[in-house]
Amino acid sequence: MQTSFCYHQLMKKVIVKYPVDVEKFPMIQDFGTDNSEHPIRKDFYKLFDNKHPGVDFATPLKTPVKAAFKGIVVRKEFHKGMGNVLGVRYCNIVALYAHLSEFKASLGEIVDSGQLLGLSGDTGAACTKPHLHFELRDISKSPLKNMVFDPPFGKSLENLQETFVYKVNNKNTKKTLQLLALRYFGNESYWKLLRDFNSLTASPLEVLEQGLEVIIPNFE
Repeated sequence: MQTSFCYHQLMKKVIVKYPVDVEKFPMIQDFGTDNSEHPIRKDFYKLFDNKHPGVDFATPLKTPVKAAFKGIVVRKEFHKGMGNVLGVRYCNIVALYAHLSEFKASLGEIVDSGQLLGLSGDTGAACTKPHLHFELRDISKSPLKNMVFDPPFGKSLENLQETFVYKVNNKNTKKTLQLLALRYFGNESYWKLLRDFNSLTASPLEVLEQGLEVIIPNFE
């Protein structure tokens, strides 16, 4: 395995900041709130045992949403429940910013803590009124319901891992280095980083061997 990549910056504390001004836009739903009786949201939270997998902030339309910590944009799409959602990864942690009305960051862009990512909105079927849904996921874990955790605002991320392992599963989608680069870096060009870091010989579009363990490094 390659050992020349420098990870000294990863040892610094990564403090989770609020994505909005909480004095103006307070939290209206905590992590883990029971939604089993909610007429709409219960259908979207079944995977999480009807518990709220993030935190919600009372943001009027077009409220600036800022990055809770530095990272690389790995997700920018419309999701049925979350609406316009942006995902930012640092190491094994992904922050999701959902129900946005506008995006202000691009896939593969490295964003700084506090940088404008988008404007809040009311997009997505799980959104009953304008607000920001913020969610943290530890993508080194599985299944999905085990990934989400309570955001430690004002504190450091204690569960950071410099690298984590993705085990290739070609059951639904044939996995290539290019596809994994898009998933974990938001940019297909990072396939070379994955190839070199794992000492692989695969071409960018070559289907990877089922069960192959690919180590995913950070973007810096």
